[in-house]
Amino acid sequence: MKILFWVLFLMIPVSIYSQQFTVQGDISDQYGMPLIGGTVSMNEQTLMSGLKGDFNFKSISSGGYRLKISYIGYHAVDTLLTVNSDMNLHFHLKEDTTLLDQVVVSASGSKSVNHVEKVTNQELVSRFSGSFAKTLESVPGVNAMEIGAGASKPMIRGLGFNRIAVAENGAKQEGQQWGADHGLEIDAFSTEEVEVIKGVGTIEYGSDAIGGVIKINNEKVPQVHSFTGNATFFGKTVNDSYGASVQVKAREDNFFYKFKVTAQDYADYRVPTDKIYYLDTQIPIYGNRMKNTAGKNLSLYGQIGYVKNQFKNILSISNVYDKSGFFPGSHGIPDITTVVDDGNHRNVELPNQNVNHFKIINSTVIDLTDVEKLSFVLAFQNNKRQEKSRFHTHFSNQEMPASDPDLELQFSLNTFDASAKYEYLSPNNHKSTIGIQYNYQNNTIAGYGFLLPKFNRFGIGAFAMHEHYVNSKLLWEAGFRADYAKIDIKPYYDEILYEYLTDKGHSSEFAGDYAQRSRPLDKDFTSVNGMIGAKLEVTSQLNLGATLGTNFRFPTAIELASNGVHHGAFRHEKGNPDLKPEQGLAFDFRATYETKDFSTTVSPYVYYFSNYIFLKPTGSFSVLPDSGQIYEYSQSKAFISGLEWKVSKTMWDHWSVEGIFEYIYNKQLSNGKGGNYPLPFSPPMNFYGRLKYEFNDWKFFKQPEININGKCYAKQERIAQGEEITPESVSFGAGVSSTLMLGKIEAKASLTATNIFNQKILNHMSFYRPLQIPELGRSIQLMVQIPF
Repeated sequence: MKILFWVLFLMIPVSIYSQQFTVQGDISDQYGMPLIGGTVSMNEQTLMSGLKGDFNFKSISSGGYRLKISYIGYHAVDTLLTVNSDMNLHFHLKEDTTLLDQVVVSASGSKSVNHVEKVTNQELVSRFSGSFAKTLESVPGVNAMEIGAGASKPMIRGLGFNRIAVAENGAKQEGQQWGADHGLEIDAFSTEEVEVIKGVGTIEYGSDAIGGVIKINNEKVPQVHSFTGNATFFGKTVNDSYGASVQVKAREDNFFYKFKVTAQDYADYRVPTDKIYYLDTQIPIYGNRMKNTAGKNLSLYGQIGYVKNQFKNILSISNVYDKSGFFPGSHGIPDITTVVDDGNHRNVELPNQNVNHFKIINSTVIDLTDVEKLSFVLAFQNNKRQEKSRFHTHFSNQEMPASDPDLELQFSLNTFDASAKYEYLSPNNHKSTIGIQYNYQNNTIAGYGFLLPKFNRFGIGAFAMHEHYVNSKLLWEAGFRADYAKIDIKPYYDEILYEYLTDKGHSSEFAGDYAQRSRPLDKDFTSVNGMIGAKLEVTSQLNLGATLGTNFRFPTAIELASNGVHHGAFRHEKGNPDLKPEQGLAFDFRATYETKDFSTTVSPYVYYFSNYIFLKPTGSFSVLPDSGQIYEYSQSKAFISGLEWKVSKTMWDHWSVEGIFEYIYNKQLSNGKGGNYPLPFSPPMNFYGRLKYEFNDWKFFKQPEININGKCYAKQERIAQGEEITPESVSFGAGVSSTLMLGKIEAKASLTATNIFNQKILNHMSFYRPLQIPELGRSIQLMVQIPF
């Protein structure tokens, strides 16, 4: 018996030593939202966090282990664990403000094969340049097509308009299909985070994502039992603008809310020129101010949400209103008397535009199990645009409308969206996603002019994606999508135009053909697309990524059926009912090398289109009054290639320098006898450089810094039909910023200057380029943000 007792006694520590345990847990941000795809390692084992941010290490022997957790944009965790029982761990990662203060978070850390670059709210605020799209220009490959001082449209790699999808909280922003003079109704101050997805973006976002996606996330959940807010005040000298933005957010246990309001008022903006040219007429610019370019805007945003365990529902309501004037010297028949200084630079006279974009988005996320997630998005948008001009009869037989006689054009676009997405994280780090999307649009028109008919459109698409986290170094992804769309365009017969043309001596047949401004059109479109991509961490410093896929875009109603004088674009535009969907192939490659004080990313890309849609001058002149040459939508094979290269370096602790180089080469491959023209609005080769010095904290100044920057554009000689050569240009800017410690308040202030030497710079992507209207003159902007 004694022998047996000693045998059992000696076996106890052996059995304890050989016992296996489970170490599981989850990672989330400081607001409790799970961080999906984070890297979690224990000694030699490495996992990716699941849909709930969860991880699970099984069969762990007792002993000491080193646990590491990393997620881009957050402080890493590196700790020692003593395992002698099953463990359930919870980690709340804190945002890395060093990374978040940069406008672009390196794409190499993204948990996606797509070429993704992030912009934070703080950067959007500190670099605010008058509009959301203009503020994004510091992202490589992104340019803004400007429409004056307060509005602009984004372009990615020379692709803009409806070739860029802008999605907020899962719903695509509608209203970009009406031309170059219509801006993007997004408030930069209320935007919490932006992801710019370049390359193949059509798999999840469908038509309009042919050039890329600007993904806006305004659904960050506040911390439990919190109430925070901030007020931002800003002003700019180039157009004497002033404005403010106030935001508050709060959360109890499960319910939270947010409220944001931004208001801005601006005067006629200044330009470094005293004359422009429109329809062979020299138009004077009195006092270097573009008369009647003043305006005002008001943005309201409200959100209420409920978060509990496996369920989250967020309802967002926003309304963006903008009223701004059109420079009268380029609206209709040239008339020098309309641009004479009236002594009031803040009034908005005729011609002008009113825009109101109302939007409701409801998003729901349900965690079905630990590895399954279901999400829904329902959205409604109303984009109402009015262009007003004093009633000026183009036709001798046209009578002034009895009501709202100055309303020239009105579009009211209602859009309904519904989508559902299912995500499943299978064993061995496989993630599968399937989704379905539905879209319906109804557009009505009004006004004494005509450009676009009424129409109805609906579309449905289904997609599937599969990702495999092979290990901590390799990730690959593949996707497939099928789409169907149908558009019903209403007819429009212009009796007034018919009588006008017959009175001018034209035949009844000719007049009747012209008077039929829109013919009934009922068309169906289909498209099937796919993509594949991979990302590889070659070493801890070198990362490679590439995507290859097809893309598509369905023609818009204005491309199919417009027919009239578009005063905003200075021409007669005519649709083409025979247009087919744009289809193409896109390849994107990127290589990133990073060390502690140096990083560089180079990204070449290639696009090929079998039938690119563009406005082509026909060589025929319209019989409509004040119309000029007819521009008709056409299609051509097209080729786009380019290179983006970004370099940043930190030197001697306080100094840092960055440079961004962009080059685009494109051309039409089949366009009539001439052929091989470049595509319209092609950005010239350009370089942006920035040198920054960070001071030590001093008294109540925290993290003070100063920077100088410059951007140069090469001469753009490769121009499309109807364009003019744009000369080279160089502009310089500077800025100083700091956090001000005012007692317990940490206010942030910045003072920036642009175009310091007031150079006359022509922007080849500008809506006003044909009139030789230059970029804004010298401007100084002050921004102060006070938290409470």
